[in-house]
Amino acid sequence: MRAIHRKLLRDLLHMKGQSIAIAAVIGCGIAVFIGAQTTLWSLKSARDAYYDRYRFASVFASLKRAPVSVIPRASELPGVAAVDARIVEGVTLDLPDLDEPAVGKIVSLPDRGEPALNNIHLLRGRMLEGERTGEILVEEAFALANHYGPGDSLQAVLNGRLQTLTIVGIALSPEYITTIQPGSLFPDDRRFGIFWMRKRQLEAAFDMEGAFNDLTLSLMPGANEEEVIRRLDLLLEDYGGLGANGRDHHLSHRFISDELQQLKTMSLIPPSIFLSVAAFLLNVALRRLLTLQREQIAALKAFGYSNRQIGRHYLELVGVIIVVGILIGWGLGTVMGRSMTGMYAGFYRFPSTTFQPDYRIYLGGALISLVTGLAG
Repeated sequence: MRAIHRKLLRDLLHMKGQSIAIAAVIGCGIAVFIGAQTTLWSLKSARDAYYDRYRFASVFASLKRAPVSVIPRASELPGVAAVDARIVEGVTLDLPDLDEPAVGKIVSLPDRGEPALNNIHLLRGRMLEGERTGEILVEEAFALANHYGPGDSLQAVLNGRLQTLTIVGIALSPEYITTIQPGSLFPDDRRFGIFWMRKRQLEAAFDMEGAFNDLTLSLMPGANEEEVIRRLDLLLEDYGGLGANGRDHHLSHRFISDELQQLKTMSLIPPSIFLSVAAFLLNVALRRLLTLQREQIAALKAFGYSNRQIGRHYLELVGVIIVVGILIGWGLGTVMGRSMTGMYAGFYRFPSTTFQPDYRIYLGGALISLVTGLAG
C-alpha cells in the first residue's frame, strides 16, 4: 500500500465523525429520492396497466335519458374508438350498523358479455347471471369497510322501492380506484359504495327500458379530446346532457394523478435540501482539512507527489464518503419505497400492486450524489 493510500485511511479515521455525518445526510437525501421515485414508478405502472387491460374510458358524459338509437351516432363522432352506454343511478342503503342511511351508485353491466369500456375485475365470488334477479357485485372498499362478502344481502331503495339485493361477488373497476362521494373531500367507504347490476334488471327498476343515462367513450390515437367533447355535448343536448368531461375531471383519476404529482414533488424538493446541506458540509470539512494539512501537502510534494496526485487523494476522500452515502441511500430508499408502495396499495384499489425498483432510479440517485460531491 502506497503512503498516500495509508494517509487516506488515516484521514478517514481522523474525521470519522464528520464523514459519517455527511454520509448520513447524503444517504437521507438519496433515500427520499429513491423511496418516492420507486413508489411513483410502481403506482404509475400499476395504474397504466390497469387502465389498459380493463379499457378505462377517456370521456365521460351523464344525461337525463336518451334512447339507445343515440349510441350509433355517438360512435360515429370523429376520433371515437369505442362507446359504452349504461344506466347509472344513486341508491339509498339501509345498513344495520349505521345510524343513518348510507348511499351508493349502482352501474349497469351488459346482460351478456363484458362492457366495452371500464371492465370489471372479479376478486371473489362469481359474476352476475342474467336470469337471476336481485344480484349485485360490490366494490371491494365498501365490502371490506362493512364486512360484506359473497352470499350476504343488503337492503336498498331503488327508485322509491325497497329491495333486498344479494351480493354474489366482490369486484374492482378502473373507474373507481378510489371511491369518493360527489361533494366529499375524502373517501368514506362505510357510507358510500359502488355496485353493479345487470342492465335488464336496472332498466326495470328505474323505468329505463330502451334508454340510458350515462355514456363513456374511448378515443383513437391522436384524437382531439376537446373537439370530441364539444361534439358529444351537442349530440346529448336534447337529451338532458350534463356536460361531458375527459379523464382530467374524473374524480378517481384526478385523485390518484394528484397523489402521483405529490410523490414527484417529494422526490425532488426534500432530496435537494438534504444534498445541498451535504455539499455545504463537504465544502467546510474539506477546506478545514486542507488548512490543517498544509505541511503534509508540502511534505508529499517534497517526496515527489504531483499536484494531480495530491488532488486525486482528496477527491478519493470525498468519493469514499459519497459512496457510503449512496449505499445508505440505496438501502433505506428500497425499504422506504417498499413500505410506501404497500401503504398506497391498501388505499388505492388495483388488481395487483408490486414494488418495482427500476435500476435507472438507483443510478440517478448515485449520479445526483456525485454531482453533490463535485459541488462541495
